[in-house]
Amino acid sequence: MTTPKLFLATAAIFVTTSVSSIFPLSPVSAATATSTTSSTTLTQGMTSSSVTGLQRNLKFLGFFTYPTVTGYFGTITTQAVKDYQKAYLLPPTGIVDASTRLSIAHAITKRVMLEDAMNYIRVPYLWGGVTPQGFDCSGFVYFMFNKHGIPAVRTTSKSLFDSGISVNQPNLQPGDLVFFAIAAPGVVDHVGFYLGNGQFLSATRSAGIYPQSMMNSYWGPKYLGAKRVY
Repeated sequence: MTTPKLFLATAAIFVTTSVSSIFPLSPVSAATATSTTSSTTLTQGMTSSSVTGLQRNLKFLGFFTYPTVTGYFGTITTQAVKDYQKAYLLPPTGIVDASTRLSIAHAITKRVMLEDAMNYIRVPYLWGGVTPQGFDCSGFVYFMFNKHGIPAVRTTSKSLFDSGISVNQPNLQPGDLVFFAIAAPGVVDHVGFYLGNGQFLSATRSAGIYPQSMMNSYWGPKYLGAKRVY
């Protein structure tokens, strides 16, 4: 999957940015992504509106790269499904069963959420904040999850770190939660959304909501891990 080159923001240097410059977006918009509600298992050789919806969703997520949506589940769609399944740590069968369908639906929700999250760039940091008047790091996660229908309770970065499924850094996908230790080594006290291509978005005291590189000289040594909670 080809993705555009991104700038690397650091803790000391902040520049004007946009959604498309932070994480890879497909040629279609969020509005064209299709609700994944069909209960039918989709396999190679099928032609249906459900296959059309699948192709649109995979195109939105960047995995279906054929120029047009055809509604036919051929070898290109099979490979796109396998690529998605590998990226999201599912068995790479090329068959769209219930688990793959649910995973795609969650991935779309999180991608749309991240596009929306960029609207809050520069909202100031506020300890305990959970509104657009001000956020702390876990408050921003709670706000965005709640706004986009992802089950969440108001909690701390440490509690979030204790939930979900651990994800190794090479397997990170947009919408995963990434965690850092700022005050004391090894003690989780900061959380943000992984955006893709080594970037994450979080509420910081210095800049409010802002995207930065996970592996720059400031954040890299403080990185503790990631979780997929939805």
